[in-house]
Amino acid sequence: MLNDSEYTKWEHFVPRVYLKGFSEIKKKKSKEKSLLWAYNVRAMQQINCQVDIEDFCAEDNLYELRDEEGKFIARNIIEKVFSRIEAQVGAVIEKIKTKSQNEKCMVCPCILSEEDKSILIILMTMILFRDPKTINLGMKFLKQENPDMDERASRNFTLLNLLPLGIIPEWDENTIIREAVTKYSGMEVQIGIASDDVIITSDRPVIEWPPKDTELFNRPRAVAFPLTSKLVLYLFPIETDQQIGRSFFFELSDEQIKDIQTNVAVCARKWIFSRNALTEEQMERIKEGRSRWENSSLNILDMGRPKVEKGNEEIE
Repeated sequence: MLNDSEYTKWEHFVPRVYLKGFSEIKKKKSKEKSLLWAYNVRAMQQINCQVDIEDFCAEDNLYELRDEEGKFIARNIIEKVFSRIEAQVGAVIEKIKTKSQNEKCMVCPCILSEEDKSILIILMTMILFRDPKTINLGMKFLKQENPDMDERASRNFTLLNLLPLGIIPEWDENTIIREAVTKYSGMEVQIGIASDDVIITSDRPVIEWPPKDTELFNRPRAVAFPLTSKLVLYLFPIETDQQIGRSFFFELSDEQIKDIQTNVAVCARKWIFSRNALTEEQMERIKEGRSRWENSSLNILDMGRPKVEKGNEEIE
């Protein structure tokens, strides 16, 4: 039996393997650390030094199930599933980074396998659904529908419905996260490339434009997901593939970069992260995005509303 110290207690809702793409490796007290700059959108202030990704986007025992006595059940089982998926995520992101630096790949229609695409879609879906606010919303809904359900039972049920992928196959097929993965699976992938480390991300980094009223599968018109400090992943419905063009990679324009920075601010929960210290201009853009958020009915599953471009064409 493992001691408490051998279990993971500090559990991240935005994976460290993802945040590493916006950090730089530095030695602190003889240990290598992944450091980045953090901006608090609630205080509208940037921390005046680089911070360790380990210290952000995490809570104690966030994904742990408990029995009626409050003891852990199958401790770290959900955390371990996430860890296995995140190892695959890291490999796919490294593959994209390598290909994006190869000129021969710039004209390729696609450089990812279907399995690679699935891993990225699972990553985005996991980030949406493992957020503490999403978990709390699930618990609130359950208790409204089942007044006799206590806090512990509602949390266990919510965790098992929102988060697992592969823990119990028969149960897993009917979970909410599986349905969300299916929604994104019917979309085409394209990667935007910035020449400098100007792509920022947040503690809620998936930017989604809502589906049209006629969309049968509830697929959004577009999804943007900052992948690293130089790369942005876009998803579009397959039927718009011809309008996207044949190239998998495309160079991000200044306007597209500004649009991503603004929308990251719109969707952020509390923190925005950047490889470099934010400039005054970027901080003004963040304030613009937050003012848009304050004037909207935005919630965790209802992301930003501005225009997005696919290739060189704009989606209204």
